[in-house]
Amino acid sequence: MPQTRLLHISDTHLGKRQYGSDVRRDDFAHVFGRAIKLAVDRDVEAVIHTGDLFDDPVPSLPTVMECAELLEPLEKHDIPFYGIVGNHERKNDDQWLDLLRRTNAVTRLNREAMVVGDVAIYGIDAVRPSVWDTADFELEAPPEGAEYSILCMHELLDPPAEGVVANYPANDVLERVNVNLDGLALGDLHQPKSARVDGTDIWYASATERGAKDQEETGLVQLLEIEDGSLTRRQLELETRPWSVFHIAFGEDDGAEYVRDVFDRRDLDEAVAKIELTGDRGAVTANEVLQMARDAGAAVVSVDDNRGRVDINVDSIEAMSLQGLDGAIEERLADEDFSEVALDVDSRVREEEGISDNVNGAATDLEPAIRDRQKIAFDEREALDEKIDATVTMEGNE
Repeated sequence: MPQTRLLHISDTHLGKRQYGSDVRRDDFAHVFGRAIKLAVDRDVEAVIHTGDLFDDPVPSLPTVMECAELLEPLEKHDIPFYGIVGNHERKNDDQWLDLLRRTNAVTRLNREAMVVGDVAIYGIDAVRPSVWDTADFELEAPPEGAEYSILCMHELLDPPAEGVVANYPANDVLERVNVNLDGLALGDLHQPKSARVDGTDIWYASATERGAKDQEETGLVQLLEIEDGSLTRRQLELETRPWSVFHIAFGEDDGAEYVRDVFDRRDLDEAVAKIELTGDRGAVTANEVLQMARDAGAAVVSVDDNRGRVDINVDSIEAMSLQGLDGAIEERLADEDFSEVALDVDSRVREEEGISDNVNGAATDLEPAIRDRQKIAFDEREALDEKIDATVTMEGNE
């Protein structure tokens, strides 16, 4: 059989307004577009996406429509896009992959194999922790002629994930699946880790964009080349916005000139600047540091002001995993059934400057935005349903 070539993409998190920034939301979309272009340029037979196509369960209408537009080059070149549902985008009813499928942009993987060349590809959506032990992992038998089988999942498995990051042993999956898998393509971990367990290759593609300050091994996809039942995997890098992560330690006499000197020694041009302030509190506020970073050329700035705080031994805190505290919080939120409005409130409280630090004040600050967001979410869902129904009707008339 000739070689079968696939592009493995994961954790694109379309719609993510990192640090409350529309610039970052656009970045996540742009790099997804670059991954799609790479699939076309490499002349792959198919693209597989292992979850978290979107960043939340109810993405905005512009985000969904932009996703469909970014996928158009694949349709023009007859390259199918196969995906599963991740924990960030998971809903209780219809999934967004199902809606995109109605526009012929996406095919949702399931327990019946999709065959590309001589490769059988299966998919199991992200499993809620509460039902993991009783979840059904049985797959349909691979069709005759399939020389290699891949299961796509969105889970943190050990190996390749390790320690407190991992939720389950990889062997738990391999023992419960009734098919002899050759490969297990994973999403959820924003690192390109891999392992081989009992003859099965297991790997994470990583994420296409950097979702947190400590996620340095992102901006990656995996090119899979399968020939004669053997897999060769090559890691490909995507062009992403540069980051500058650093801290500024203040003495009691340090002011604005000191901050500018620090910025002069760093290249912040069009970068994401993630800055931690430590040491003594002085005349310079966090908002002033943020503005000075923008003046120095940073496209996006986030400032954590930890001046005057007592140090603690974070090594004893289990939540400080390899993906960081923010990542741990986001993963926990993704396992719950919170509405987009609730998730937006959480994001603003944790990331935006200027929100009151007491409950009543924060409620007053956020109430108008919550009411507006509820109305927008309702209107966007109605508009999306009308748009999809119109698209399907037009296709039916053709």
